[in-house]
Amino acid sequence: MSTITPPPGWGAAPQPTPEGAAAWNASQSDVWVYAGFWWRVWAFLLDGVILSMVEGILSLFFGPKINVEWEELPIPDGSGQTVDVVNIATTPLPHAHPVSILIPHLHSGSDWHTFGVLLSLLPMLYFVLFEASSFRATPGKRLCRLEVVTLTGGQISHLRALIRFVAKALLFFPPLLLIVAFTRRKQALHDMIAGTLVLRHTKPSQIIPFPPHD
Repeated sequence: MSTITPPPGWGAAPQPTPEGAAAWNASQSDVWVYAGFWWRVWAFLLDGVILSMVEGILSLFFGPKINVEWEELPIPDGSGQTVDVVNIATTPLPHAHPVSILIPHLHSGSDWHTFGVLLSLLPMLYFVLFEASSFRATPGKRLCRLEVVTLTGGQISHLRALIRFVAKALLFFPPLLLIVAFTRRKQALHDMIAGTLVLRHTKPSQIIPFPPHD
């Protein structure tokens, strides 16, 4: 009859080592804890707030100047007369003459297209550069203690981070995100395509063995 040996801390005797418990703890390998659905959601929301703040600051300092020009169009009443804003304010109603409609036109200048392209590239640079760096995560993921790694636990390359971002951008559909809750390693579709994992942490508290009670 086979017996099941419980893990350390659950009634099993620790493995004897010459150096004692300290050496036993040092020999333990890292334990991977995969990030679940809600941890990913909170990290995504935090990254969205950070990106919005950065885009707002960049718009204040580097955004194109927006000018407002008003076009005055007469109300078609047969008279063809128009009245400007000053005359409207000084003319007693309801005996006012036919008034005109003021239509605003916004002009952002010729540099708006360049700034728009830069803003559209900002999320890609944000995710790719942070996830492929030694941080292994965006600031939002770091606040949630998440890391993006390869299938073997290594740091991902810029190309892999770019593939992951493009796949996530193309496949971003809220119901598809639920697949994280049903895959064995909590992978989303973009993780499967890019060959990445999102870990909650890799070094939890070490399990300290102790002798069973008599």
